[in-house]
Amino acid sequence: MRVLASMIAAVLTSGATVALAHQAPSGWDYPFYCCLDSDCSPIEAEAVREVTGGFVVTIAPGKHPMWSSERKKPLTLEIPQDKAKQSPDGRWHLCIDDSGELLCFFAPGNDS
Repeated sequence: MRVLASMIAAVLTSGATVALAHQAPSGWDYPFYCCLDSDCSPIEAEAVREVTGGFVVTIAPGKHPMWSSERKKPLTLEIPQDKAKQSPDGRWHLCIDDSGELLCFFAPGNDS
């Protein structure tokens, strides 16, 4: 525990900013049930296609922290509209586990 406290103190005194494990790059906190360390990440709008009743999200290898470049194929998720949460920063965000299972999905605006 002392080692961890020392590491945190060293980072804080060096002037570096520390992002919380459940924090989006724009500063809002991902809900705890969605994110454990790197499960959540903003995704590009090009990865999202709106379809009747929801969204189809395609993540190429290396385009999400949980879908690394070592993966051979893209991850494709069909997400029902009722599973989408409002994005606080107006960007698309996807939370998945290491097997590609959906944890949370954030869409910008009600009609995006």
